[in-house]
Amino acid sequence: MAVLSIANLSKTFLDRRGNEVEALSGFDLTVQPGEFITVVGPSGCGKTTMLRIVQGLEDRSGGSIKLDEREITGPGPERGFVFQQYGLLPWMTASQNIAFALDARGVPRNEHEDRIANTLQTVGLSKFRNHYPRQMSGGMQQRVGIARALAIDPDILLLDEPFGALDALTREVLQEEMLTLSETMQKTVLFVTHSIDEAIMLADRVVVMSARPGRIENVIHVDIERPRAGRAEEIRESRKFAEYRRVLWDLLMEKKEAA
Repeated sequence: MAVLSIANLSKTFLDRRGNEVEALSGFDLTVQPGEFITVVGPSGCGKTTMLRIVQGLEDRSGGSIKLDEREITGPGPERGFVFQQYGLLPWMTASQNIAFALDARGVPRNEHEDRIANTLQTVGLSKFRNHYPRQMSGGMQQRVGIARALAIDPDILLLDEPFGALDALTREVLQEEMLTLSETMQKTVLFVTHSIDEAIMLADRVVVMSARPGRIENVIHVDIERPRAGRAEEIRESRKFAEYRRVLWDLLMEKKEAA
């Protein structure tokens, strides 16, 4: 299991008018093996940009990103990425979408079937392996996206608001499933979200970003006992959860007013 180290990360780009925009500046974060980190912050603070740079989908303007002391210079099989809008190929079935990712990562064909079967079973979709995205609900499509990321057996999972497009009930169900996955598989996770409740429920630490240019201004250690899977309702009703929620709400309101 790898340690992710982000040091002095910066990102500057040109907007449509040709003006220079500083999206990230002085972003520093270290994620320990097996740790679940959630990232929150005001809209436009660079959360998604940071995650895409870590995945290697965007270039950085400055700084260093290392996974197990190896500099990240582009996409790699040691990182699994889950998009907000599912990102499935509509002309492929669930199993074919996963096989496509395995091919792209150079996994030998003789390993595909076991990996596809195991990951679909992990996310509870074994019976839907031959279904196309249009035949599945949004929650099911996102499960396929998670299975696809898990199939390549990455050192770290990167999730960009994966439940943001779902209805409230489906979102809570998938939060529960994410708890089960993270606690049984002990994967290292970096998870971007707009939801305070989701951030607290899932995380070991909640990272709070500033308004643009984004940098880390606060880190909240979530001292809620694990395992949390199967205890979501109990946790949400606890005094400790309410206190974390109040602290994060106040911090985010400060960031919003400063934006």
